[in-house]
Amino acid sequence: VIPRGSNELVSYIKANTRIPVLGHADGVCHVYVDKSAKDSSLVSKLVVDAKTDYPSACNAMETLLLHKDTLQANSAGNIAMSVLMSLRAAGVKCLGGPKAMKAGLCDVAAKEMKCEYGDLTCMVEIVENMDEAIDWIHKYGSGHTESIVCAEDSDAGEQFLKRVDAACVFKNASTRF
Repeated sequence: VIPRGSNELVSYIKANTRIPVLGHADGVCHVYVDKSAKDSSLVSKLVVDAKTDYPSACNAMETLLLHKDTLQANSAGNIAMSVLMSLRAAGVKCLGGPKAMKAGLCDVAAKEMKCEYGDLTCMVEIVENMDEAIDWIHKYGSGHTESIVCAEDSDAGEQFLKRVDAACVFKNASTRF
């Protein structure tokens, strides 16, 4: 049996049957926005799709990781603020991790760092670099689906694809791809 549905449903089936079950109960997926990302429109579209296409799906984004440099204005504007405004305009409630709260990006603190919300809620956190983003993903993720948004010519994309341990790892694509 390969059950499809919520964490609660998959866990229930796994616990209450004697037949083999292939089930992945958690989908704590991340989108990491690298410092090389410059197109705020593209970044916003990918992030909003990753959360809103089907919020209760196991590959919906639950955590948005922003490189600290995305908080600075560049020729395309402020990437982080553009993404957060797009998420909020799409009806997404953004909860802040410790650094995001300190930076004033969110009004409400996340209660836990690893959470599958399954609705139009996500957590936002700031990371110093890609190494910290990957460490965060390995610590708090579920190994399901992870994505990086970066400049096409950046080495960060290939490094992310090679170093992240998850069933699906994408570059410049929604986790819902």
